Amino acid sequence: MDFDIVVVASKNRKILISNYLKGIPYQISITPNYSLPKNFKPTNQTLVQNHLGAYRCFRGHQDALRMSKKEHILILEDDAVPIISDRRDILSNFYAGIELLSHFEMVSFHGRQFNPYHFKTVAGNSKFLQPTLFEPWVVAALAYMVRRDTVQKLMSYEYDGIPWDILLYWSLSFCLQKKSMFNHDRSEGSLIDV
Repeated sequence: MDFDIVVVASKNRKILISNYLKGIPYQISITPNYSLPKNFKPTNQTLVQNHLGAYRCFRGHQDALRMSKKEHILILEDDAVPIISDRRDILSNFYAGIELLSHFEMVSFHGRQFNPYHFKTVAGNSKFLQPTLFEPWVVAALAYMVRRDTVQKLMSYEYDGIPWDILLYWSLSFCLQKKSMFNHDRSEGSLIDV
């Protein structure tokens, strides 16, 4: 494969996505049980109720990105469960993501809580949407792909109360798959909760 796949996982729960990645090379990044920095005071106090969990999730995504070596990196959270059963369809969407990364810093394969009226279809690819607003509301870091130069940008951020999934959409140029390829299976809890 000409892109890395890294799974953000916690030792406190099962890695559900591994059942669907058999025969596909990927790496697992186990997030340590990080503690909040001493004297932590969030600059944004309205988006998160559990800052410890949000901090661990934030750092876990950065750790996963650090493991990547290739020009394009697909990050999957351990509770991503594909809705599409045909592996060829899944992979073809990922390769479409690589093409889109020549125009965007991030391609998201799952998003929720977004208003479709704040988006338009990506020219040349009707499966993806791009925002028409400066900072549209989208939640999800379940499955996304970035370029190497975007990794450097994401590594420069420090947790300040804005969760990773919101930060991605507020700080990067992105497109979003119109119909998510994944279900966010919370049977093991959320990364933010563990």
